[in-house]
Amino acid sequence: MVRPDTSRHSRSLLSIAVTVTVAASSCGRSCGPAEPPEPTPATITAPDGREYVLLALGPHTPFYDEAGALDRIEYDRNGDGEPDQVARHAGARLPRLVENDDDFDGEADHWVHYDVEGRLEKVGVSRSGQPRQDLWHYLGPDGETIRQEFDDDGDGVAERAEELEGGLVVKIAVDADRDGRMDRWQDWREGRLSSEELDTDGDGEPDRRLLYGPDGRVTGLEPVG
Repeated sequence: MVRPDTSRHSRSLLSIAVTVTVAASSCGRSCGPAEPPEPTPATITAPDGREYVLLALGPHTPFYDEAGALDRIEYDRNGDGEPDQVARHAGARLPRLVENDDDFDGEADHWVHYDVEGRLEKVGVSRSGQPRQDLWHYLGPDGETIRQEFDDDGDGVAERAEELEGGLVVKIAVDADRDGRMDRWQDWREGRLSSEELDTDGDGEPDRRLLYGPDGRVTGLEPVG
């Protein structure tokens, strides 16, 4: 993924000069100096229907809102004239989200999320082939996935979350009734389910625990808390 170099782009914007040519007055000494007209920045109507101020065209194209805040930067990586990477700034110096069209079909298929300090938070991908995120990877310091979340019904909310250690799943949380809250929490050891806590009264907290043997059979049931 190519992340737009926003600092270099900001420096290039500072070098843009607006030249206003004022015609000399021919009415004599009685006339005062002509007032230069107010510069009118170029605008463009984007696919979202909103109008943005456009200061430059090229591989990196910035869009500013009416208040002059940086909304986003579009980048054409393959030179076909269409943006295939969009860094969404929403007025901030650093982007919080970078959308990528890695197969160049005109639809985003890879999303990179950052925190306010510019640190990588998670990477979203599409398993369905639709232009929406349904799987998120959270990466550790070594770049390995330490957590992944799955949205199986396409509502934008994860129904399953897995925690990994050394590439193996060690914990799974499940929203079985899909009410937006996890209600099953599983512990996995050496590739097998060892125990599972359940929220049977719907208060968001586990109240029962199932124990499993090496063969995957339930060996016990006990209260929690």
